[in-house]
Amino acid sequence: MSLLDLPRFSPGFVLVVSLLTFMLWCVMPVAPLIHLVEEGQLVENLTLVACAITLLCLLVLPLKGVRWSTRLAVWIALLAMMAREADLHKYIDHMSMLKLRFWTGPMPALDKLYALLSLAPIAIACLYFLIRYSRPLLRDITARKSYAITIATFMALIFITNVLDRSLGEFKETLGWHAPLWLVALQTSQEEFLELLLPVLALTAALQYRRQTRTALADYPLDMPSRV
Repeated sequence: MSLLDLPRFSPGFVLVVSLLTFMLWCVMPVAPLIHLVEEGQLVENLTLVACAITLLCLLVLPLKGVRWSTRLAVWIALLAMMAREADLHKYIDHMSMLKLRFWTGPMPALDKLYALLSLAPIAIACLYFLIRYSRPLLRDITARKSYAITIATFMALIFITNVLDRSLGEFKETLGWHAPLWLVALQTSQEEFLELLLPVLALTAALQYRRQTRTALADYPLDMPSRV
């Protein structure tokens, strides 16, 4: 069994990157580090490139047993990640459509309709994953299949990066507390480097699944033939 096929590969990879990012924060001056990981700079651009590469690979990579509807849902999810990374979720009046006040505030009804139409494919893709794969995924995680562990790591990382993204902002909005620059550098660097791993993990899961099904389908394939 190769290193890539180990169930602990992806969680370990995430921990190593987080540790290396912490070490970078320890040795790098605060201002250059903040500049490196701020919007529109190197790390964010690398994330967009990684998403594009992953999208292309998932389009051409042979994955036995995986339906095109599944590929399309993954594409939509990755495109949503790219759009958020490029701040396209703020294209309406420069306000994030992912925040509650966008929907409860005095925003024109037509703008809310545009936002709803933009978010609908993402919601449908997430619902598709939930209905079709929640049980098989839990079963494969229990069976310690590497691609299932990677998918679980991917989902956990989405949650972690969103918490990191909002953490200091919530303190500022609710308590009026402005975090010192050293803490901003620590929070932002962890968030951005971990977000860079998201498309990498998506591609890793596809490669792990392909390796495990190269000679025969796994005991519980990712996508069984169905009329759904």
